[in-house]
Amino acid sequence: MSSIKILFEENGHAITADKISQSIVEFGDSYNDATKEIIKGSMVLDKNGAVFVKCASRILSSFGMTRSGPFHVNAKGKLHDCWDAIGTDLIEINSSVRKSGLSRDRYLLELSESERKELVAEIWIITKKLLPFTMGKTAFGLVGASKILFSVLPEIALPIDNAQWLHVFKTVDIGDVINRMVFDIQQWESMTERQLNNLDNSKRLTTIPSVYNVMAMYARPKNNDTKIFSNNRHKELKELKMNTNSQISTSTLGKLEKADIREYKAGLI
Repeated sequence: MSSIKILFEENGHAITADKISQSIVEFGDSYNDATKEIIKGSMVLDKNGAVFVKCASRILSSFGMTRSGPFHVNAKGKLHDCWDAIGTDLIEINSSVRKSGLSRDRYLLELSESERKELVAEIWIITKKLLPFTMGKTAFGLVGASKILFSVLPEIALPIDNAQWLHVFKTVDIGDVINRMVFDIQQWESMTERQLNNLDNSKRLTTIPSVYNVMAMYARPKNNDTKIFSNNRHKELKELKMNTNSQISTSTLGKLEKADIREYKAGLI
């Protein structure tokens, strides 16, 4: 697996720790403050979903996702529905993190390779369960799903936006993103002998995904002219969404699980 230009310069050199620290400052207080709140608030998930709804509401609002889309109206009610679908899974993962004896901030890095592989598979299953709730008239779900997962699993998930899915990671598999993030961080830390999660001097961003996301946001393409899908492909994607009728059909899930999932990446975001 080769490194992508998130923690590395075009020439392959590691971005300096000081530059990453400065990037965190320049990224602004909205994300940093909201992330601090959800990292602290999601340490223990309750069985009724109160923590989940509070943290997810905070992150969705911070990213402007309550202004329009699936969570524009009755966001808390819809988040309760999400909790009903994935709450048991989230509690199990949250409990595993707390009982592991590993650093929460560096949890993904401290897991064994086999444990991380199993966790990534679980996260992908949870993501698929979330998609019926995060899909909308103009949203195909992966952005909202990733941000909701980040809000309560900030030690594992990355809050990925449209441009990151399409142009930075170039996949619709959240497992691919997590594996890429782990690889990049391992390479960067090996080269710099620094720990990525310790680079926010304000101590608000303390988990590796929370810091990595800042740099992944800066890695997005600077121009708005990138066109990677044909008109026919967009038509196919619209038809795929229309066939779901707010619920993901068995045939659609089959498509999500196939190796050619990347053919659908634009429309599932």
